[in-house]
Amino acid sequence: MDFVDGTLHRHASNVEKFFLHRGVELNESRVHSWICSAIKGNVKEIKLYLDQEHPLFIPLSLFTCESLISLQLQTYPSIRLPKYISFPRLKCLEIADFVFSDRSWNEELFSNSPVLEELILDHCKYRIRNFCISIPTLKLLRIDRDFTLNDLNDCALKIDAPSLVTFTYSANVAKQYVLSSFPTLVEAVVCLDSPNNLAEISRLLQALAHVKCLTVNDLTLQAICSAYDLSNNLLTFCNVKMLKISDILTTDQGLIALLKAVPTLESLEFVEYFSDEEENSEVDEDGNDDAEGDGNDDNEDEGDVSDTDSWPLDIVTTGCLFPHLESVCFREIVGNPRELRWVKLILRNAKAWEMMTIRYYNTDLHFVNAKSEKELMVDIPSFPRASAESMTWKSTATGT
Repeated sequence: MDFVDGTLHRHASNVEKFFLHRGVELNESRVHSWICSAIKGNVKEIKLYLDQEHPLFIPLSLFTCESLISLQLQTYPSIRLPKYISFPRLKCLEIADFVFSDRSWNEELFSNSPVLEELILDHCKYRIRNFCISIPTLKLLRIDRDFTLNDLNDCALKIDAPSLVTFTYSANVAKQYVLSSFPTLVEAVVCLDSPNNLAEISRLLQALAHVKCLTVNDLTLQAICSAYDLSNNLLTFCNVKMLKISDILTTDQGLIALLKAVPTLESLEFVEYFSDEEENSEVDEDGNDDAEGDGNDDNEDEGDVSDTDSWPLDIVTTGCLFPHLESVCFREIVGNPRELRWVKLILRNAKAWEMMTIRYYNTDLHFVNAKSEKELMVDIPSFPRASAESMTWKSTATGT
């Protein structure tokens, strides 16, 4: 601590980045002095990660620092914001483990940041009725979840960010969404904690209509499947070129629903393996629903389904899912029947595809009816293909 005192005393005017990360008790007066010294020296970037038994008093001058361009603030216990906040040059703001409540929330945090471009809210708690983010200059917004303490479902989330380019939402469903249109949106990640509150999920997804690269998790797919009347095509992402499924896939129907909503899709990526638990309604390699797996072979050309299947008979028609698909990547394939049906479906119906990349997932976990890497390298290249392009096999065994 003496070394830090001396260094800041002699060189504070030359310090552009100040980073304090500490998980034990600190002398509050010294922390206060260090931060003030950095601020007086016109520091441009500050990162404070403080885990203490009692809340530290952060100098008020931090929240009116005119030289700051980037601020990362993580304190436990959470601190209360001052009544007046102003960051005239701040472009990047990251707040972690903060508790937003009616007592601690001050919208001036954003309104007095006229050039703010990046806002990250990481594992924050939202014990508040209305949470409003209105930032005309914002280009990146990330709201990350805390699986046990995220209270976003108890508040209304309002976002007005017409210049937004990247949007990441990994949280439970809010009570209400009031979202502006994002005409400049390029990339969106939506990873829901729950497929409930379908009306609000619809509002969230409709605001992302202009996105070009979309990442979703399995629960989001389930929500999409439940929230929309697919026969009326209420959900459409006309600009999506790249689609990524971020976790273990359990729903064939949800994936079909989203694939029908991305008519210009060119790239499809599965980050993790498919669950080997079969759904009531499966998909065969011709793109038809088959409630009995391989039991409806006589009718597969007509896309027949059982009487108990709630999906319309024409939910998947041959060739309609992948008119522009050029590349597919399976990052963790284990070779179970569901995965192979999807590989067959893509190969048989994607006439524009040029490359399929497969990474075999070598794991100690037990998968029912899974095939070995050697078996897959023999079987998959022999599947019928709509494209005349030759297949490029790229397989890497994880952990070897």
